[in-house]
Formats: sequence, structure tokens, C-alpha cells
Amino acid sequence: KEGVKEESEVGNNLRDSSFGVGEPGEDYTLLPPRIDAELKRLDGDGRVRPTIIKPRTCWKRSFQKSLLAKREEEEMGVERQASERNKCFDLLDALTRSGTLEVEAAELHVVIAATHCFDRTLIDTVVQDNVNPIEKVEKSVLIVASVVHDAPPSALLQRKECARVREFSPELFEEEDKPAGGK
Repeated sequence: KEGVKEESEVGNNLRDSSFGVGEPGEDYTLLPPRIDAELKRLDGDGRVRPTIIKPRTCWKRSFQKSLLAKREEEEMGVERQASERNKCFDLLDALTRSGTLEVEAAELHVVIAATHCFDRTLIDTVVQDNVNPIEKVEKSVLIVASVVHDAPPSALLQRKECARVREFSPELFEEEDKPAGGK
């Protein structure tokens, strides 16, 4: 079926710009509301909740003074973190000549956290509710991944897994199953 990737293609295609990740000028602040909207539309259980990540105020830094030196650690308080961040921006400013040179081989890592909630314990969910929690979490992960990679679930799954996932989460594939130009 068209749109379904071969097993060996799946991992490589996630790094391909055709999935919309890393496009110039892409606004990553729009991802959380888009994810929320898709979860509301496709996940009738409404069990995924946003999670706030609060880093500690004191960080540990691990470094080596030279290539052959032993690894050292130090703690960095808020003031030291601000100082190091300013040094990084000063270096970036110098390397790009105050923004006149492009940084072509840079990566931006964005962390979006969510928590999948269940009303009962894991055992009670399986035994009393007769629900497979892995299927529920897998569905949530596919919804989020589809938004992040701007791709349908079938493009994110190995071909042999599509039928299994389609069986317990057919709503994820409704858009793909619609006839072209149909309703």
C-alpha cells in the first residue's frame, strides 16, 4: 500500500526533511496546542496530560580539562549557569559575526513531556478493566509522533505492525482510509 514504509526505511525517513521536522522558520511553540488538538480528536479516553518539567536550580557539570585528563564534576548554581549561558551566546555571536553568517549544521532539541494516566493500577487495568495499557500508550505515542513528524501513523510504523495497530486504533487511520477527494 502506498505510504507504508519498508522496515529498513522507517528509521531513516524520520530524519528526512520531507516529514516537516526542522523546516526553516518552523515555530515549535505551536506543537503543544497541535498535539492537544489531535489527542482530543483521536483519543477518546483523554488520558494524556501535559507535564511540566522543572529542572533543579543547581546543575552538575561534567567535563575534562584536556583529552587525556580525568573527568571532573562541579555544581553550578543559578548565577554560574547564567554566566556560562552568556559565554555560550558570546561565542555564538563571535562565530556568526553577530548573525551575519548562517549556522548550517546546528541542531535544536525540543523536549515535550506528557503523562499517560490510568484510573487504576497497572494490574487492575489489565485484570479488572480487561484493557491492554500498552495499546493505549502506543496509540497516544503515535498521535504525538504524527504531529511532531507531520506524517500519518502508517509512515511511522513498520509495515508488519500497521495491521495490528489498525485493529485496536482504527481512528488513527481514518484520514488515510478516506478515498481521494471523498468524504
